[in-house]
Amino acid sequence: MARRSLATLSAIFVILALSPRVGAQAPSVDDLVARNLQAMGGREKMEAVTTLKQTGHVEMQGMQGTLTIYSKRPNLLRQEMKMGTMTVVNGFDGETAWIINPLVGSNAPIVMGGPEADEIKDQSSFDGPLQTYKAKGGRLELEGEDTLDGRKVEHLKLTDKAGSVVRIYLDAATALVVRLVKDVSSVTLTQDLLDYRDVDGLKVPFTIRTSVNGVPMGEITVDKIEFNVPMDDALFRMKR
Repeated sequence: MARRSLATLSAIFVILALSPRVGAQAPSVDDLVARNLQAMGGREKMEAVTTLKQTGHVEMQGMQGTLTIYSKRPNLLRQEMKMGTMTVVNGFDGETAWIINPLVGSNAPIVMGGPEADEIKDQSSFDGPLQTYKAKGGRLELEGEDTLDGRKVEHLKLTDKAGSVVRIYLDAATALVVRLVKDVSSVTLTQDLLDYRDVDGLKVPFTIRTSVNGVPMGEITVDKIEFNVPMDDALFRMKR
């Protein structure tokens, strides 16, 4: 009887040890945001950056080219993508989204509208989505723990004031953003952020892979990142 009791207790101990801890407290949204900002280098260091220049190369649907991105607080953006002999330029000056796209036979700048303009405006936000969502009136919810490419991630759902939703996946171990998912104009756009490196005390992804509705569309590889480079506001305006 004693042996049976010991065996039973041993079995119960093993079951309890292998089972999830019912009393374990899940991290809160605020906990995860704080961990992410700390992993990125800290809010103070991030807010000390006023401009950002990224240069790299891009592969998109079999084509290769170079990419230069200029960003300036609070929401100025210019992107130049050179494919062969043609250069596509788009930007946002704080009010107007615009594009020059010789790939479709247009060498003059035109004002963008609709979902495409909304996407450029979203990209123009200098700070990351988790850094300023409260100030912008957004709502952040924890959807739970998930698995992405064999690693545990925390799944967050960010809804902005207009009702647009971005799903943010944080690496459970590093607290860095590894995936962003957003529905844009009836398609699902996914960005995977990889190869984080330290640049002047801040963590930055050096590889970004994009897919649409699950189909790979392109990959950006960053070659160089520069902080606080002087930039005139005129750089971001549409030349009429």
